[in-house]
Amino acid sequence: QGGHVSAYSGQSWSLLHEQSSYLFGDSDDRPWETDFPGFGRTFPHAFGTPDDKYFTTRLTLSPAGDKLTLDFARELIRQEKLGQDAVPDYLSVSFSATDYVGHLFGASSLEAEDNILQLDRTLAELFEFVDQEVGLENTLIVLSADHGGPESPGFLNSLGIRNAHYFDTDNLDREPAMARLKQQFGIGEELITMYSHPYIYLNRELIRERGLDQATVEQAVAEELMKFKGISVAVASSALAENRQPDTLLMRSVLNNYNAKRSGDIFVVFEPNVFINDFDGLVVAATHGSPWRYDTHVPIFFAGS
Repeated sequence: QGGHVSAYSGQSWSLLHEQSSYLFGDSDDRPWETDFPGFGRTFPHAFGTPDDKYFTTRLTLSPAGDKLTLDFARELIRQEKLGQDAVPDYLSVSFSATDYVGHLFGASSLEAEDNILQLDRTLAELFEFVDQEVGLENTLIVLSADHGGPESPGFLNSLGIRNAHYFDTDNLDREPAMARLKQQFGIGEELITMYSHPYIYLNRELIRERGLDQATVEQAVAEELMKFKGISVAVASSALAENRQPDTLLMRSVLNNYNAKRSGDIFVVFEPNVFINDFDGLVVAATHGSPWRYDTHVPIFFAGS
């Protein structure tokens, strides 16, 4: 493994073709793209060296991450002797650079376009290897994804779509509407303790100390949140637990996400083209995780035996 990774030391992610041949060739530097430390917003994107703590992270933010995954998959096929007997073998490979590149640069970016072109070659290499080791005539290939992805609000704004924007969840507890609610319930401290997509977490200990009913507080906060610009639906978890919500396609999606032992207190659904721009603590261009079609529509392809 070390040899495969260290081979990228001092290297960079460069375009596969001449820049002018790309659909987004003139869009290499957009203000909404993430300027990850040492990686930059323009080609070439430097990987750095192994003594840099972000070295391997930068590899995963580029087609290099998929190529390393390809190296692992080829070695796994050899060592596990997949496809070498009469019993069918199943191999699942996740080429995830598309996800990370989409987060950092957005779906309509030069980086996303080049990544797809490079992924096409990576897949071709995998299929060629499988053909040599097993034979494609003996192989069923299924190609899909775990979700879709939105455009970045900046890109949509450039097209005249003005309702697209990021939603700031950090200041929810300090909003005037929340201040009024806290006054109503006699709460002088923090009521909303955290937002972890897609849930808001309330200060349950404080609610108990004040002798308040958890479900009542959840419902009151949810109703206030529904008035916020950019929020489509806010659903109290107590309503989900007791099945007190309308039976719609959207609510079924919300209910399918609910887990009594793990979920937060209020499920938030943002309006289409509105979302948080946080990805594991990093400010990013786009984040998936909505019930809207751009996130939920996933194609699937079957090819072969």
